[in-house]
Amino acid sequence: MAAATDRLLLTVAGLDEATARRPSLLPGWTVGHVITHIARNADGMVRLVEWARTGRPTPMYASAESRSDEIEAGSGRAPADLLGDVQSSATRLAVALELLATSGDDALDRLVVFGPPRPGQGPDTPARSLPFARLRELEIHHVDLGLDYRPASWPADFVERTLLFVHSRSGAVDVVGDPAEVLAWRIGRGAGPTVRHLDGTDPGDPPPSW
Repeated sequence: MAAATDRLLLTVAGLDEATARRPSLLPGWTVGHVITHIARNADGMVRLVEWARTGRPTPMYASAESRSDEIEAGSGRAPADLLGDVQSSATRLAVALELLATSGDDALDRLVVFGPPRPGQGPDTPARSLPFARLRELEIHHVDLGLDYRPASWPADFVERTLLFVHSRSGAVDVVGDPAEVLAWRIGRGAGPTVRHLDGTDPGDPPPSW
């Protein structure tokens, strides 16, 4: 997680004003939107750590609307402000996760709600899985910036673990190819040239709910 944060910070440190305003690979979001989301994700995860450590339910976000509003409000900031926000929020999360790691099994096993609250959803995410959840946010959204970091940039161990995670949630598929390209396809980031069904045909759209 720390290494992925450092790689992202190097990318953000190289942004100029025009690049920060460019469309990202996520529809309707600029590069500034994605960076702001990554920062607010860190702050939301700090709240989940507080929930895990104290047992007092503390939502990651107050609502889906407030999450969107915060991202929109921060998206147009200067590159230096975007960098400072990502860096400081990542530091706050790292400190919180260090505290969680020493808080005992009750805290680590406590279930929390990852993401905005949804009707009828109860806590379903063990707190001990939060560092891996943050790693996914960092690596996937780094690619979503649409700059020089691509699926081929993902570390092999991240690709392997995340593919297993996706398969466990959505089921295995009869698709083969370069593992990073298969992962990108499975999470809705497009199919690279090596991704094919076992019979050699185009993979089409991935299964939903990765």
